[in-house]
Amino acid sequence: MASDHVAFSSPSFPIEPGEDQETNPGIYGKALASWVAAKLRSRGVAIDGVIAEDFGRCVVVTRKPMLLFIAVASDDEQATKWQMYIAAEQRPLRKLFWPANPELALGRLREHFRAIVAEIPGARDVEWQ
Repeated sequence: MASDHVAFSSPSFPIEPGEDQETNPGIYGKALASWVAAKLRSRGVAIDGVIAEDFGRCVVVTRKPMLLFIAVASDDEQATKWQMYIAAEQRPLRKLFWPANPELALGRLREHFRAIVAEIPGARDVEWQ
């Protein structure tokens, strides 16, 4: 099975002053998340939004029938080390009454994710975890 978590270095995603006020101190990724969202859109994937979370940014692909997203964050409070992963979450009540199989949606997103990682500008030390 293909990994859904990747870490890499790239100087191509500048940090905006104060951007970690929307997340946690030292957690960045706004420029990277915007880039990922644009790349997904260019591949025909609809994006529900890019939101700040305490752990970084989420590029939300869909919210129904499950939350499907790519999480993006800086690694070790550095401006050039990054990590990303894809995830699907379904609330327990929704899962009970409207079951959905996340594997089909994850599989499609995984293909886009791997292709996008191959296009990261200036990427080095790419490590699938």
